[in-house]
Amino acid sequence: MTDQPDESYFLLMDPEWERREGDETPPMRSVVGLWPMHADGSMGRFRSNPEYVPLRPESPTDPIDALLRLAMRGDARMEQVQLVLRDTLIDLAMNGDGRPLVVRSPDDVPCVVVATSGQHQQRVFAPEWHRVELETLVERLADGIDVMINPNGPAAVRLTGDFLRHTAQLSDEQVAELQEVFRDAEGVTIVPWEMGAR
Repeated sequence: MTDQPDESYFLLMDPEWERREGDETPPMRSVVGLWPMHADGSMGRFRSNPEYVPLRPESPTDPIDALLRLAMRGDARMEQVQLVLRDTLIDLAMNGDGRPLVVRSPDDVPCVVVATSGQHQQRVFAPEWHRVELETLVERLADGIDVMINPNGPAAVRLTGDFLRHTAQLSDEQVAELQEVFRDAEGVTIVPWEMGAR
């Protein structure tokens, strides 16, 4: 999943995965995804790993999937979903002629289809997929069209086009304010992985 041998990444591992003695690198099927690290120390947008297979079938496949499941239970707020959507690359279903695939939601609203991981892509037929930022999704979103996220998945949701446009237009100050509200490192562990370490 690296473009250049000298690029650095933060890996998001399956929480059930455990490093074994002698492992040089984690198996790709246990890497949920990654954040590229820029030379100035800032992090790029999260990229899901198409090879990831959850060790438990009921596990979320990526941060957006996890947050949507929490939000559906009332344990997360949509502002948290907005923050993660802004900082994640997502996969937009295309119809094969350069336009987004449009389907009808269960409540009969025309929607484009977005998958947040390779596992969710497998639940939808689409001639092709384009990995895009939220801003690109919004640019391709016609008036009156909403977005179905992970159709046929355990936390499939329809988000309105207006909600996504508002999310893409949040100012840096608004994003910083939201990040401060939800900043909580409790329960998060960052473990450095030294390549070649035994």
